[in-house]
Amino acid sequence: MKTLAMLVFAAAALHAADPAWLTTGEFHWKSSPPLITPAENAADPDVALKDPTMVFHEGRWHLFATHRRASGKVDMQYLSFADWNDADKATRHTLDFHDQYHCAPQVFFFTPHQKWYLIYQLADERRPLKMGPYFSTTTDIADPKSWSKPQPMIESLPEGGTKTRWIDFWVICNTEKAHLLYTSDDGHFWRRETAKQNFPLGWSKPELLLKDTREALFEASCTYKLKGRDQYLTIIEALGQGHRYYKAWLADKIEGPWKPLATTREKPFAAIEQITPPSDWTISISHGELIRSSNDETLEVDPNDLRFVFQGVDAEGYKAKKYGSIPWKIGILNSITAMERRLDKIIIPKVQFQGATVDEAVEYLRVKTRDLQPETGVNLILNADERSSKSRLDFDLVDVPFGTVLRQIAELGSLRITFFRGGVVLNPLGEKEPDDPWRNSPNTQP
Repeated sequence: MKTLAMLVFAAAALHAADPAWLTTGEFHWKSSPPLITPAENAADPDVALKDPTMVFHEGRWHLFATHRRASGKVDMQYLSFADWNDADKATRHTLDFHDQYHCAPQVFFFTPHQKWYLIYQLADERRPLKMGPYFSTTTDIADPKSWSKPQPMIESLPEGGTKTRWIDFWVICNTEKAHLLYTSDDGHFWRRETAKQNFPLGWSKPELLLKDTREALFEASCTYKLKGRDQYLTIIEALGQGHRYYKAWLADKIEGPWKPLATTREKPFAAIEQITPPSDWTISISHGELIRSSNDETLEVDPNDLRFVFQGVDAEGYKAKKYGSIPWKIGILNSITAMERRLDKIIIPKVQFQGATVDEAVEYLRVKTRDLQPETGVNLILNADERSSKSRLDFDLVDVPFGTVLRQIAELGSLRITFFRGGVVLNPLGEKEPDDPWRNSPNTQP
């Protein structure tokens, strides 16, 4: 039987609205350590595993990435794992689709065909278009040998000619159309379209969506539908001085217009200065992808739960003589909500639990926080089963942020913390993510 307690730290009425970044364009992140690193024990050692794309399906992560080797060969690899902490130990399957360069994958499930699609760029000197977008399909994403042979998405340019600048292809669909988006490493962001029933063929002439300098708008674009909103988010990699970072734009439809959200070096979507605590393994936030809330062609992401899987490298590694020698590793940025930042500013001088239950610990935090900051208000809902609520805690901490204590209680009590703009909910691990209890409450306080 579950016990439900709503603990109100102050009388202020709070609620969770849309995430603040939608209006402020301000992003804050915490970084994992490197989670997937180049393999060194192969006959042709890896230089980098980069450009990650992934979905979560049937209890496992399915990740595809560009695979660069010491010999100069570039292809793709597939990894599957249940927990990101075990990702580096996962078996690596090389997807040797072609004898020439092919990389920069994107994976999704295309509902009309009931198939998984892998979109990537491939170079073939035997074709009129020497490099372009290709696709492979499968009905079993867990079987790396099941993918179909590469097929070109565009064999001849509808605008004529055989030369075009394009890189890092990305597909997203709405109700009636499929959209092919890409950059060209020269400050241009492009879009082509086809009727959804014609996908993956039948693409239109290109349309320019954004234009800037090469450094300000470089490559590795991703576009997503925001869950619960008629709005889209595009992120694009930019070049800084000795590093890389990401910018962001918003639009009401994929065709645009795309409006700046976080598009300057001083106010970007993701850069090392926004990471707390500072990262000790990377100076760059480079080619990556947001973790989606669905696996289908609409590419939805939850605006309240942004997680960015990216490639990073330290300062020394980025100084490699050529790009193909940079030893990229893969990590994750997790967005830090305003509520998390707020709780981490509340410092508790001393916490000492010796055999206290989770219920008792949460009650202690309620009282202590009101003593320390009587003018502020935080809502906390503990929705725990009998086993979790009566779990015993033993730990001592000094001069510790409230958020750290809360995370320690959650870990020892097998609880999951969900931060909302209006408060915090603790649920047993394994349960469905809770709905926002404060969504319809009045009197917003960020």
